Amino acid sequence: MIGKKVAVISGGFSEEQGPSRESGKCVSDVLRKLGHTVSEIEYDNNLIDNIEESSPDVIFPLVQGKHHGDGTIQGLLEYLKIPYIGSRPQGAAIINHKTECKKIWRDGGILTPDYFEYSFDEFINDSFNDFTDKVKANEMSLPVVVKPPTQGNRYGMVFIKDEESFAGIRKSFIYDDVLLVEAYVEGRFFTQGILEIDGAMTALPLVEVLDGSNNEFKTFPGGSSVRTHNLTQGQADEITCITLIAATLSGASGFARLDYHLSDGKFYLLEINAVPGLVPGYSSMSECAAAAGYSYEGFVEMLLETAK
Repeated sequence: MIGKKVAVISGGFSEEQGPSRESGKCVSDVLRKLGHTVSEIEYDNNLIDNIEESSPDVIFPLVQGKHHGDGTIQGLLEYLKIPYIGSRPQGAAIINHKTECKKIWRDGGILTPDYFEYSFDEFINDSFNDFTDKVKANEMSLPVVVKPPTQGNRYGMVFIKDEESFAGIRKSFIYDDVLLVEAYVEGRFFTQGILEIDGAMTALPLVEVLDGSNNEFKTFPGGSSVRTHNLTQGQADEITCITLIAATLSGASGFARLDYHLSDGKFYLLEINAVPGLVPGYSSMSECAAAAGYSYEGFVEMLLETAK
């Protein structure tokens, strides 16, 4: 590819600013090695001025979270009419809201853990027994996982198994006024990346992520060990089919990553990430690309070709 002027946007003020900058640095370094002219731009109040000053041919937005990668930056770039990598504003907005994704997947016949929504007003009036009754009323049982629906990674996530852990929900409301309460499906954790190739969303090889900690609740953070899966071809094909359908329903384009639990022979789709981390040898998306035979340089170049 002929060298381009590329602006890599990262950082910001969300909880995910640190991982965002780390991915931004890695991508910027490899783009320079590939012969592109790179401007590293911080997501801040000077964003528009800095974009216009750099006058890029294409933008690589790597910001994540509420008011960042949830359609906010994508909408701005649409307004500025500058080609960029990743999902369009509407798709990014849907993907960044875990509850809305689950509703769409359920309507599309995709298996995802049972859930219900839980507001701050409910929390301040509920005892632990009240909460437990609501869990039962939704045909679930403890333990459950509470998540702020607009946050990525593990920010604000709480594993509720008793009264003491229930009190921890209060901190989750820092992020959202209404939380997602999800049935905890214990099982093996798999992740699959998708990449737009020649205009079509294409599934990368599935990988299994291993959390070697002794924690009761496995969170599978980035940097956990990754291995090639030992599923049957039929099982791998099943997940790939779910991945492509779920990505289409969610409005993903460019690239994305989807996470699953395998429990009792069933694959439960947990979430989709429109702006997954891209740190080589650490981020699951990069590991999926490596499993497909891409070097990190080749993978970043492929991503650059998806700009629209």
